[in-house]
Parts: sequence; structure tokens; C-alpha cells
Amino acid sequence: MFQINWKFKVFIYKILYFFKLKKTLFFIQKKITKRAYDEINEVQFYWEDHLKYLKSYKSEKILEFGAGKSLQQNIYLSYKSNHKFDQTLIDVSNMLDIDLFNKANEKISKFLNINRRPFASSLEDIKKFYNITYLAPCTINEIKEKKFLFDACISSTTLEHLPLDDLNNTFEILKKIIKKNGIISTIVDYSDHYSHTDKNIDNLNFLQFSDNRWKKYNTPFLFQNRLRHQDFRDFFLKLDYDIVSEIKGKSGMPPKTISEKFDSKNADTFILRAHFILSFK
Repeated sequence: MFQINWKFKVFIYKILYFFKLKKTLFFIQKKITKRAYDEINEVQFYWEDHLKYLKSYKSEKILEFGAGKSLQQNIYLSYKSNHKFDQTLIDVSNMLDIDLFNKANEKISKFLNINRRPFASSLEDIKKFYNITYLAPCTINEIKEKKFLFDACISSTTLEHLPLDDLNNTFEILKKIIKKNGIISTIVDYSDHYSHTDKNIDNLNFLQFSDNRWKKYNTPFLFQNRLRHQDFRDFFLKLDYDIVSEIKGKSGMPPKTISEKFDSKNADTFILRAHFILSFK
């Protein structure tokens, strides 16, 4: 895996953001660091987790925000539902890469040992052959304005990148566009994402910084809200969501020094990943 010193990565992101070079960032991730396409050789556990609950609640019309560049998860769900899931994917930026989509499609069909659906050359092909509608740039506010209604909403490793105000707006809107008997299935990655490409720092490295110090490193191109598991739980309950299921992943190694911002006596502070299933009355 491509490795880079995390502070140098921050420096690069700040330059790219200052000059509004998001397309350049995508090019670097695809051609140089290869971070745009994570090599996949097996079904990811969280794909199966989403599928389990979508089937359990008999969901068919599904919304996802923050789907990414290759739509791996969505290709998997399309195959496993025999293309019956009607998936609508939204991103604030157009991140979809057709080439990466086709590479993911090839891989997933092989390890599922099923006949591959045709390669896509356009958004129309993705809709036709996989029943996936990709909308970008598009916000959840626009989805509400269109008066769309869904059975379920899924997201994977997206919520940790949203500022608190955006989280609040998103989950208030979800109550209006998800059916009352529907669900929200969301995977949250609580780790320091800079540790994914810098093996010299621990996966909870960012817990050592106060809010003021963290602002120095927290760039819009890799924004991390640093909310911990208990923060998300309290957030959902405050908005009157019912937590149907709360699956905690393993814990990470905390840094030697932890900012007073975080509750070091609460074991949930150090969880690296979790899966919430939410509903509302």
C-alpha cells in the first residue's frame, strides 16, 4: 500500500484545496497512489451487513450518500439482489470513475462466481444493467426537494467526514425521505484516516490533539470530525432515532497523550469501527 508521511500529506492536500485542484487529487489517487481503487479479493463484511438488514426489512428502494469512485458496494448489492434493489447514489462531487467501476465489476463477479453483467460506458449503462442511479453533484437537500421516498438509506465510512451541522441536517432530512418503517444502516470508521497511509502513526493518532491544534491538520479534502462512538450514539438518540442494532468493532491503541476533549476513561472512545441500524417513529 502506498505510504506517505501524514503531515506531508496534509501539506499536499492544503495546496490542492487552495488552488481548487480536486480533479488533480482524483488523478493522483487513481494513477499514482492507487488509493482511488482498493484492491478487493473477497466480499467485505460491511457489504454483507448492509445486505442482511436490507433483506430483513424487505427494502427495495435504497438511498446511499458518499458512494465513492468505483461503487464496489453497490455492484455487490446489485448482484446479490438480482438487480432488484433500486439504488440511488448521491455525492456532493462527481467522483464516479467508469474505469474503476468496470474493474470492480470484473473482480466482484469473479469472486461471487456469477456471470458478469456488461461493462458500463455511461451512467445510462449503470442504470440499465445494475439498477443504480448516480447523481452528482447532488445534496440530500436536493433529494428532499424532489420529494423522493426510500425504503432505506445506507452509508459506509462517510459520517466521520461530515461536520456536525451537516450531520444534523442530513439526519433531519432522512426522517422526511425514508419511509416510517424503513431503516438507516451506517458504518462509521473512527480511526485516524491519515494512519491508513502512514504506518508510523497509530490508528488513533489524532486523539492527542485539541480542537485548535487539529484545525491545523484537518483539511476539507480529508475532513475528519473525530466524533467517537458514544458521540454518535448520543447524536442519534437526541434526534429521536431508535437504535435497532449497535455493533462495535475492535478497539485501537490510544496515543500516549490524549486531549482533554476526549473521555479517556470510556472504552468506546477507542473503538475503530461500528455499525448502527436506526429507525424512527
